[in-house]
Amino acid sequence: MPELRLARHQSQGPFHHLDTLEHILETVRGVERELSEGRIGARVSEEGRYGLFVVGLLHDVAKPVTRAEIEGRVLFVAHDTLGARMAHHVCRRLGLSARVTDLAVTLTALHLKIGFMGNPRSDYEPERLARAAGPFGEELAVLSWADRLAARGPRLKEEHIERHRDLCTRFLNVSRNLGPYPEPDYNSLASKTNVAPGADVGYAASRVRLLVARGLSESEAVRHVARVSCSA
Repeated sequence: MPELRLARHQSQGPFHHLDTLEHILETVRGVERELSEGRIGARVSEEGRYGLFVVGLLHDVAKPVTRAEIEGRVLFVAHDTLGARMAHHVCRRLGLSARVTDLAVTLTALHLKIGFMGNPRSDYEPERLARAAGPFGEELAVLSWADRLAARGPRLKEEHIERHRDLCTRFLNVSRNLGPYPEPDYNSLASKTNVAPGADVGYAASRVRLLVARGLSESEAVRHVARVSCSA
């Protein structure tokens, strides 16, 4: 993943103690620890475990190209949104499956959202977030928890860690109460949107799910993704 080369030695601000690349690698290690220890109680399938290691590497892939400093604050504006698109391109280049691409794109787009669930200005309250994650809710909680543990800068306090753990377990409860979620029918979606099998239809499935979570009907979301795909 040459996209990560720029992350080396890139500072992140007082909530992080590692540069961007080391933070990404520590997140991957945190995913591995959580899958072994189960501190938040997520239930992840074997396929989901593999996908989590992929998304652990990709969740901050856009930080190197979105970094800015404003009045002394380090910001990575929209690195989640741009990162989802970059994750799609990486997955396509690597020849990854539709489901792994769907998981990687979805979690990259949503990886900040659990941390903002208690914020009244958040655009993703728990139920909407659970619907946006769909069948990947367990994996999203693991990634969010590992991402938080990988950021232990001087401004981060132990109560912040415990609060985030509570948010992750709360999200898991909401997600499970709304489930079970149907597995995406990638073959059917490929025919409806005229996108290629594999990573491209995985990206399309993620886009459809996020649009439905924002209020579109599934047919409207599919038509929108098909129009965008045809004009790309």
